Amino acid sequence: MTGTGLATVALETTVFGLDEATTIFLTGLTSAALGTVVAWTAYRGYARNDSRPMLFLAVGIAFLTVVPFVSSYAVDWGTDATDATVLLVVTVSHLFGLLAIVRSFRRPDST
Repeated sequence: MTGTGLATVALETTVFGLDEATTIFLTGLTSAALGTVVAWTAYRGYARNDSRPMLFLAVGIAFLTVVPFVSSYAVDWGTDATDATVLLVVTVSHLFGLLAIVRSFRRPDST
């Protein structure tokens, strides 16, 4: 009971019987796994055709999907970083990913 007379209600969300943290982790892991497949496919396109845009696309997809998942959990578990720091790491990763994808749109012969 609080001072206002209202009882505190604990918010609990479950999806498929999993708690929030597990659901978020599994969703991120799935996104990272699919991102790995897409990035690897783009990298194979780069290796097969010697296409630099495909290389930048692969790097961009990796920075949008795989790197944020891995780095956010590594920073969160390995350091005493605040949530703001973890969010900054994820946002910087997204920025690098988008820059790489924008770079992949440039024609190979342009400067």
